[in-house]
Amino acid sequence: MRVNGHAKFLFYAHLILAVFLIWFLFDLITLLYDNSNQFALTDNDLNNKDFINSQTPLIPKIIHQTYKDNNIPNHWKNGQKNCQILNPDYQYILWTDEMARNFIKQQYPWFLNTFDNYPYPIQRADVIRYFILSYYGGIYIDLDDGCNRNLDPLLNVPAFVRKTLPTGISNDVMGSIPNHPFFIKATNMLKAYQINWLVPYITIMFSTGPLFLSVVWKQYIRWGNPASAVVRILMPNDYKNNENSFFQISKGSSWHKDDAAVLLLMSHHIILSVIFCTLLGIAIILSEYFLVVFIDKKLNISTKFYHLLHSFKNYFSNSSSSSSNYNSLNNNSPYANIEIPRKTRKDSNLPAALSVDLEKNVYILDDIIEH
Repeated sequence: MRVNGHAKFLFYAHLILAVFLIWFLFDLITLLYDNSNQFALTDNDLNNKDFINSQTPLIPKIIHQTYKDNNIPNHWKNGQKNCQILNPDYQYILWTDEMARNFIKQQYPWFLNTFDNYPYPIQRADVIRYFILSYYGGIYIDLDDGCNRNLDPLLNVPAFVRKTLPTGISNDVMGSIPNHPFFIKATNMLKAYQINWLVPYITIMFSTGPLFLSVVWKQYIRWGNPASAVVRILMPNDYKNNENSFFQISKGSSWHKDDAAVLLLMSHHIILSVIFCTLLGIAIILSEYFLVVFIDKKLNISTKFYHLLHSFKNYFSNSSSSSSNYNSLNNNSPYANIEIPRKTRKDSNLPAALSVDLEKNVYILDDIIEH
């Protein structure tokens, strides 16, 4: 087979793959358009005391945090204590792994098998926060997010999450009323996103973590929601590193592995990463090309592929041509307007015996003989 034939084969194969990936990852692609600002919690919402006091709190005064057991590492204890000191009238719940599993078993037994089969403990830590907010409501806070001020201004909306950079939302600080439709949607979509992407960091992020929640959020806001079901966004300056920020951050991300370190290193060297990925892509395409050439010599697959395409093309072309020729033949016949005799029987509307010689365009009408 000629070289351009192999190239065409690879082109069509990659085109099919690209269409599939765009369809499969469409919601992830939509994150390239960041429209979180239109849902942002404003300075008036968070810092105007008169306005805050005039509002009726919606989110219950409950602080949820999670850890594998009750032995919290020392570098997180101050942040945990500050959340309780700054919010003395809040109920505080530390969800251990045992408590989390018992809760799922009792309240969401349909999800227990999925919960148990997650390969990474952080995935269970991710999903339990969605379920407890959906069931109890309140504010979930990661242990590495220590409180910097009272949380009351965050209670005046039906639900909130925080914006992450460069786009999307995170799941380390969230709040909601019980049975908020956004968190119900998140819990209902978890099974569909239980996919192993081979790289642990990507698997975690896209199956239960911030990327998963960002995709759910994009789907949730696509067609609009009533005011009672809106999800507001806590912006970066209100989250941390500001005098009026709600949280101060300590060392975290204890679940990150070597693959996460590689991705972080790549993010710090963008130009080199782009060059490397481009060269890797070229190497992959060339490898595919030589593989196709080799297989084609052995099995002649690409030739068969093109014969199949041409067969389909010829089939539809011939079908269209035959139909057109047949209609033209009938319309141009001198007998086209001859009324065909019909049988007189009431139960039949078939024409009398009729033979058609298509080559000579001759119509012969046989006499009807009734017996």
